[in-house]
Amino acid sequence: MNWGITCFFENRQEFAKVAELAPLYPINYLEIRGERPFFSPEDLTKQTLEFFKEVIRKSGLKVTLHATFYDINLSTINSYLRDATIQCYKKYVDLAAELRAEVMVVHAGYIHKDAAEIEKIQTMASRHLIENLRILGDYAASRGVVIGLENSPPNPNHLMIAEWNRHREILERTDHDHVRAVLDVAHAFLQGLDIDHYYGQIEDYLAELHVHNNNGKEDLHQAIDLGEIDYAHFFKNRVVRVPVIMEIRNLSEAIQSLEWIKKQHV
Repeated sequence: MNWGITCFFENRQEFAKVAELAPLYPINYLEIRGERPFFSPEDLTKQTLEFFKEVIRKSGLKVTLHATFYDINLSTINSYLRDATIQCYKKYVDLAAELRAEVMVVHAGYIHKDAAEIEKIQTMASRHLIENLRILGDYAASRGVVIGLENSPPNPNHLMIAEWNRHREILERTDHDHVRAVLDVAHAFLQGLDIDHYYGQIEDYLAELHVHNNNGKEDLHQAIDLGEIDYAHFFKNRVVRVPVIMEIRNLSEAIQSLEWIKKQHV
């Protein structure tokens, strides 16, 4: 199993600890959370980027990048915002390539709850999502990066991807070798879905798997053994061939999760 970690780092000192942890645990990947205030293209100077690259080099880990999902909507029906979204994500693809990241994770976005029942809006949002994914797929392919489309946790707005059938449909219609799936197991669990079934239906499209835990109600990103999801059962007799990234809310629970995988021998 190719395990990896990401933490909701608050400072560069915590990020630097990755290089210390890597030799102690069976991990191969580091996912960087590309979000303000910690890590975003518009904030990074050449000097700060070199710091991150040096930590990555010392750790010996492969890299994936989770692009921003704050204040952005890949399915927007607003043409002006759509142009800005593509421009933003291209900057993230450039950053992913600079870090030699294998995968750049994005969320599919949403339709505002007040417009969710309007068929014309649904059709437009779906069309824009697919067209945008193809544009990003082409751009990412030229830079050696795969776009990973992730399922979302519950939201007051109408989510474009919450269930496996919609997830798979969008990928099939996009039909691009550099646009793949990211299954977030904990998000599927929060949606009340059968996580084993979801995995089985999306497995052949996977670029990456996200794991963390919660209480079944909130997207808490707790340690992998601290919550309602039975990951020992989920991984039993299952060979996952893509990076399995533990998205944990803080460094101490990330270490707790690393200790769990060491004991489980998964």
